[in-house]
Amino acid sequence: MKCFRNINELISDIREEKSKSCRFATRFILVQGCRTWDELVAKLIHEVDRVVHLSEFCDGHDVFPDMTKLQYYLKEKILNCKDVLLIPLAECIRLDPESAIIIRSLAEWPAEKIRRLYIPLLSINESFLAEMDHVPRYEEGLLPDILSIEGEGDCEVVVAPFHIESEDFLIISGIKEYLSRWESSNVNKIWLQTDMAAWLPKLRLGGRCKVCIYPSPFDYVSRNANWEEIREEWGSSENWNWLATQMREEESLDSVASRILNVADYNSQQLFVMWKNLDERKRWLVWLWSKAKSNPDSYLYHVIEKSNSVSDFIDNVIMAIFSLPKSLSFSMERKELLKLLGVTVMPPEFWKQYDELSSPLERIAVLTDLSVTEREKLVSSAGELLSSHSTALWWDYLEVAFPKLTWYLGFPSTDDEFADAYFFAYNRCRLIDRADDSLHDLIDKWASEQLLWNYQGRSDIVAKQRSNGSKILWVDAMGAEWLGLLIKLLTMDGEVECEVMLARANIPTITDANKEWEEDEEVIRDLDDIAHHYAYTFPQSFLKEMELIDKLAIKVQELLSQFSVVVVTSDHGLSRFAAISKERVDPPQGTTVDSRGRFAALQDDVLSENYDANTLWVLVNNVICLLTHCRFKGCMASPGEVHGGAAPEECLSPVIAVRKAGVEAPLKFELIAETIKLNPKGEGVIAVRCNRAIRNLKLQVAGSSLKGQEAEALTWEFKLKGWKAGKYTGTLYSANRNVGEITFEAVKGFIQDDLGL
Repeated sequence: MKCFRNINELISDIREEKSKSCRFATRFILVQGCRTWDELVAKLIHEVDRVVHLSEFCDGHDVFPDMTKLQYYLKEKILNCKDVLLIPLAECIRLDPESAIIIRSLAEWPAEKIRRLYIPLLSINESFLAEMDHVPRYEEGLLPDILSIEGEGDCEVVVAPFHIESEDFLIISGIKEYLSRWESSNVNKIWLQTDMAAWLPKLRLGGRCKVCIYPSPFDYVSRNANWEEIREEWGSSENWNWLATQMREEESLDSVASRILNVADYNSQQLFVMWKNLDERKRWLVWLWSKAKSNPDSYLYHVIEKSNSVSDFIDNVIMAIFSLPKSLSFSMERKELLKLLGVTVMPPEFWKQYDELSSPLERIAVLTDLSVTEREKLVSSAGELLSSHSTALWWDYLEVAFPKLTWYLGFPSTDDEFADAYFFAYNRCRLIDRADDSLHDLIDKWASEQLLWNYQGRSDIVAKQRSNGSKILWVDAMGAEWLGLLIKLLTMDGEVECEVMLARANIPTITDANKEWEEDEEVIRDLDDIAHHYAYTFPQSFLKEMELIDKLAIKVQELLSQFSVVVVTSDHGLSRFAAISKERVDPPQGTTVDSRGRFAALQDDVLSENYDANTLWVLVNNVICLLTHCRFKGCMASPGEVHGGAAPEECLSPVIAVRKAGVEAPLKFELIAETIKLNPKGEGVIAVRCNRAIRNLKLQVAGSSLKGQEAEALTWEFKLKGWKAGKYTGTLYSANRNVGEITFEAVKGFIQDDLGL
């Protein structure tokens, strides 16, 4: 091998050598350095009679040269050419090492028609010498010297069936164009887009001329993603091609995903909030990124582990809950995912597995309030749990699955001991759709003690509010049972406070006797329409009523933008248990029974003095109204709810003054002791300290509402009775507004403090 220090020395040697006779025509020139290649080729062109371009032997734009045609051309077609330059053979060999075999035949090309055949080869010394080892005459030293020159200049070639957007790379399409480019000059960085990439060896060649071949878009992504576990079956060829074209050189999956999705880092909640507004490709990218980055402790992680494509992802979000241990955090995360993914109907396979669950708690843990059928099942399951299990065991799960149902059950404290107890029991009975013993006892107390007379008439309270300039909104048939849900809906953002009063409606509790609205005051009648509908069914109709309360809260919020105070009240309430009660009583003689069976009117010639008050009814304005859930004989059947009588749910009308909360320093609460000691009866005291004075404070925890007592300045106490040991989280309310949250643990028995440790 003859080595030269510079191009001029090599050219001088070529000129001197070509005048000598020789049996073989070929002179291989091993070149190192792209700039040296350019300079050498530019000078060799002037030393030959013809330049043979390999690109001319490509039969298509994206195929390698036909070497058989090349040899035929050199042998038969070249005329009157003593000296020939063949370029760029090294670029063929670099991409397709099998084509290097032509070196063997070119090495022994006879000097007949062609005197000299110059073949410069850029940076393929190893491949070249490996082929020459198969040429016997080379081994015997019978061939011309191989010429060699060192130089400068590096280049980088990327070969793939796609291309990326890049300012650094020159994008070349097809093998023929690639060779043509080298026939004119080298390029520092070339990206060759060719369908041949899939058939080329997966080489990453180094040296002065680096070559990286990516057979597929997935191969490119996987080499750059910085994620060893990535699998091709996780995306379609179109998915990988799209991602590959978006991925910059040596850009990781984290980097390209954050750039495409316009987020700083992986955050599952942020990404799935965006889901509905993303196209199919970006949704797939969110799914793929979640494969790599989701938290192993999360529900999403378990869903992603079961999912092999974005197409089965939503199905797995729905179904994975059945194969995982019951977990409040899993239930919570799953519901949020379903909401963000827009799932509103559960598929048949969900209900098939649901029916196999035996425990109502297990059923609640897999349900959400996102579909109508699920809400119906939740009402039924909650009713079953209310009859058989302590709320401490399941309340948190219901609060996750159907928070509005817990708000309905969480009747707010009205400072009226009887009303609070009655509606707390009534609302629970609504979920089992029957009156239990506790409700029977309470309504017997109501009737025997004639407690309705303890309440102020509604007309005076509403008239006072009206005179103060309040906007009055009437809701036909809205009883006190809806206070918990409505107040929570109104105050949940912390910007509204509610003042609640319970007033007595006019007897009998029918609309005609309670039309106290003025001409310009709106009356919403939808609740009454549902209650009296011939197709009333439970729990479907009950859930429709819940939806109406939701709409009512929105309407009140809208009115607050126009009025400083909005007063929500009703003409009367409704009784489900009077409607479904089987108990019938004889009406007093001389009375006419109303079709609803809840009251009877005295005939004109009958004196009211003849009818003494008793534990069943009350006599008002010549009308006898039943105080309990029984009905007079002769009434019509009612599938839904009724009114007209004097049960608490019929005659106690809520009067709710709603106003914007005052602008004051935010309330802050601190538990004086986070561990609450219970005596053997389950009694204890929770003490909290507030940062400023407030009028009242209530605590709702595990479905119970506790009224706070101010023990000393800024300190409030809540007395526990019949509590079990465990960890609890409760919500604090002042003026029926959510003002804070506390977490505490109730314990029984000795603790370290008791032992002086």
